[in-house]
Amino acid sequence: MNWQKIVIHHSASPTKVKRGKLTLPVNAAMIREWHLTRGWSDIGYHFVILPDGRCEEGRPLYRPGAHCIAGHRNFIGIGICLVGNFSQNDVVPEAQLNGLLDKVVSLIHAYHLKYEDVEFHGEVPGAATECPGRYFPKDIFRKELQERLS
Repeated sequence: MNWQKIVIHHSASPTKVKRGKLTLPVNAAMIREWHLTRGWSDIGYHFVILPDGRCEEGRPLYRPGAHCIAGHRNFIGIGICLVGNFSQNDVVPEAQLNGLLDKVVSLIHAYHLKYEDVEFHGEVPGAATECPGRYFPKDIFRKELQERLS
């Protein structure tokens, strides 16, 4: 794949769900299950960042994503999803934001990308969404990313 962008998303879900008597964390395996139920071939995202900052692998990087049709991003953009719903005033945990920054910086270096190549899903031209949510700290993320890349 010729990766040219990194696209940041949120799962727009709770961080935990009830299944019978169990309360289970939302993770890459559960999101994969949701996407397979929709008839997709796999999870749509390449990486999932958990609330504790750990990064789980999703769809392999040798396959296009299924996370953003707009701007051809499924084919040129690596999809990263943060577990949580940042449209409903959820706070992005510091560990999760740091995990996202770590992953983005490593991908920028691995694929020779630039700061400008990192996008929020809702800012991709033609995307009609507020993803990764109106409460996602975009300014803080951008400032921290610039500092880590300097």
